[in-house]
Amino acid sequence: MASAAPKCPSQPIKLDLLELGIFFKSERGKAAGNGIDRDLVDELSKRSGCAFDAKVQPRARTWIEIKAGRIDMMTAALSTPEREEFLWFFPYVRAHHIILLGPSAPSTLHTLAQFQKASSLKFGVIRGFAHSAFYDPLIAAWMQEDRVRVYPDEAHLINALIQGEVAAVTSYPGVFQFYINAKVNPNSVRMVDWDKGNLQVLGNFGISKARFSEAEAHEWGMLIKAIQLDGTLLKIYRKYVGAREAHNMLP
Repeated sequence: MASAAPKCPSQPIKLDLLELGIFFKSERGKAAGNGIDRDLVDELSKRSGCAFDAKVQPRARTWIEIKAGRIDMMTAALSTPEREEFLWFFPYVRAHHIILLGPSAPSTLHTLAQFQKASSLKFGVIRGFAHSAFYDPLIAAWMQEDRVRVYPDEAHLINALIQGEVAAVTSYPGVFQFYINAKVNPNSVRMVDWDKGNLQVLGNFGISKARFSEAEAHEWGMLIKAIQLDGTLLKIYRKYVGAREAHNMLP
């Protein structure tokens, strides 16, 4: 699909990446790491000719910065009505939440109903995250019951799960494995699926409405779509996951 290259701003585009396993794994907290999102940004830079100033930040900080107009773009953003007030959204990945149960969850615990009844067990989330129409209402209710613990990123979340600070968290296949030492904690985490409806969520490339007009954002959206339609996006996914999972990730 042919599309006009977006016009480059006079300054490098400020973009925030998210520490999230296969999507981006930083090296000592820097944006020098690698992952799906890093590869996508590199492809956008190559095709547009625009320079990007990318950094990795906790997601809660990114929301503050982008709402204030100090950041141009972000990766791995879930759309909500509130967020649509200040961001243009362009989907590039599809995923399904899974539940991880840690050592502090009894071995007999498997279902959502069992977790609901076990009021002493805590659930861990990442600050600034939206999850899905299935999990967000549950998490909101657990917050009212003081059953939720909040962490800055995936690495801290999974560590809290392994250390027993929380009994359960939600994550994505292929993401949490980056933060588990299989030699030290070989059987520390169990995977279960509480969302039997298999609700899919779309991860989006977010573009600031304060920094880009609708027409300008649309050009970037067309470029992302072109990267998908010519097979490049699938190739990026296959670099990090198997062929079947890669196809399932296409939006």
